[in-house]
Amino acid sequence: MLNLMRRHARNWLMQIILGIIVVVFVFYFGSIGGKQRAERIAMIDGKTIVYADFQREYQSMLDMYRQRFGRELTEEMLKTLNLKQKTLDNLVNQLVVMKKAEEIEIRVTDEEVKKAILSYPGFQQNGVFNERIYTQTLRTNKMSPEEFEDIQKKMMISVKVEELIQDGVKVSDQEIYDLYRMQKEKINIDFIQVSPNDFIAGLKPTRADLEVFLKAHEGQFRVPEQLQVRYLAFLAQDYAATVKISDEEIVDYYERNKSRWKKGDKVQPLAGVRNSIIAEMRQIGGMYAASDEAKKAHDTIYQEENFDAYAAQKKLKIHTTGLFRISDVPPEFKPIADFVKIVSRLEKKEISRALQGEKGYYIVQVASRKAPYVPALQEIEAGVEKQYRETEAKRLAKKAADDLLVRLKKGDGLAGAAKEKGLKVSETGLFQPGGAVPKLGAAPELTEALFQISEKKPYPEQTYLVDGNYVILRFKGRGSVDDAEFASQKNAFANQLAQTKKKEAVMAWIEGSKAAMIKEGRLEFTRDLKDL
Repeated sequence: MLNLMRRHARNWLMQIILGIIVVVFVFYFGSIGGKQRAERIAMIDGKTIVYADFQREYQSMLDMYRQRFGRELTEEMLKTLNLKQKTLDNLVNQLVVMKKAEEIEIRVTDEEVKKAILSYPGFQQNGVFNERIYTQTLRTNKMSPEEFEDIQKKMMISVKVEELIQDGVKVSDQEIYDLYRMQKEKINIDFIQVSPNDFIAGLKPTRADLEVFLKAHEGQFRVPEQLQVRYLAFLAQDYAATVKISDEEIVDYYERNKSRWKKGDKVQPLAGVRNSIIAEMRQIGGMYAASDEAKKAHDTIYQEENFDAYAAQKKLKIHTTGLFRISDVPPEFKPIADFVKIVSRLEKKEISRALQGEKGYYIVQVASRKAPYVPALQEIEAGVEKQYRETEAKRLAKKAADDLLVRLKKGDGLAGAAKEKGLKVSETGLFQPGGAVPKLGAAPELTEALFQISEKKPYPEQTYLVDGNYVILRFKGRGSVDDAEFASQKNAFANQLAQTKKKEAVMAWIEGSKAAMIKEGRLEFTRDLKDL
């Protein structure tokens, strides 16, 4: 059956997402296919992970998050997601699982792979496997049947390993009750807020103070490196008109995306959305064509060093930006992963690889650079004074709050100490820890502190900065839990806890296996993450 699929995998592609088959596999374990076209970054028992693997995996994860969040995916979110570390972990974890599966003789046969592929709803029409849908789906995702079957086999092996580890996971009644109580139990706390605003008015910095502050905090006032770039744009819209689309492909696209063409509860007829479908398919095809043209242009320019000549020959417009800070790149480049890192490494007149944006592909050349610098105090004195006053006020507020907490932990009364300092004691009322605290707000460290304080330990170890104020907490009381409600929800909490413990067991097993392989010299990292 697999050979038959391979022989007939020749139809043109359409936009169908592979869905959980590849997404789950990539997200948890990564893909390691492809030729080794670049230097290795890690090696396990002689099996290498190369930079090309890393790039492909990183782009897959980035595309996945972009599809999920769209324009809401900001640069800050990308930094928080730490995709590069996740990418490397995925690739290494997948190889570790495969190696350990070999050792414990866990295998998946071709027959099992065939059965799994035939059973996926995404490859079926009217409940029956459809070979045309299968081949078109793979072509859409630029994947051969051999590659997909290999990924499917690895995923199935990984699942078998996972199930073997999870079989030993158990949860006790006490663990279930503790989880229920943690999620349902409410507490009440007293708190005092110390505001930096109470200190800022009394600060009168001299010019000497500002000079010292500027020298100590140069990084806050440094104007970052500025770049000017020239670039060629290969936009999907410029190639969309050349994309040929058959009636059969339009029908397939319509059938696959019917849920998108609803008005109320009714699906619009194909005739009513045909033009929209054609536009979407041309845009998709235009992106593929733009990618091909950009890569051809890059290879030619790179080999012949003829950026201007190539543009003239192909009648391409060379766009030139003004000087921009690397922290604020032009809008067309903001969606490009690692744009700043890629361009910052380019020498003058050196070109980048073909970079994928939202509307097409770009080849970028550095035209000029302006080095970072710190302006003289007289140029930015107002800003330096403002920052000095805010920083010093925060320091004084924190010191006052910390000193007060020391007194309270030694036995001073909360109300008396607060009155002495002219501060107000407030009470939250009963609330469930985990989110924002009533009358206070939210902060990750604050949430953690709420699970540490109790009747026996009413004060946490430190003060916390919440919404600009330093906060001192004191445990005041605890609400009761509903045992009848617990009994009715016990199974749900047991399942929730079991799933959490199973995931933790799998990750602990993988991390333990990696640590052992490193110690034995079987796993070696040959490039630092910061260089990727």
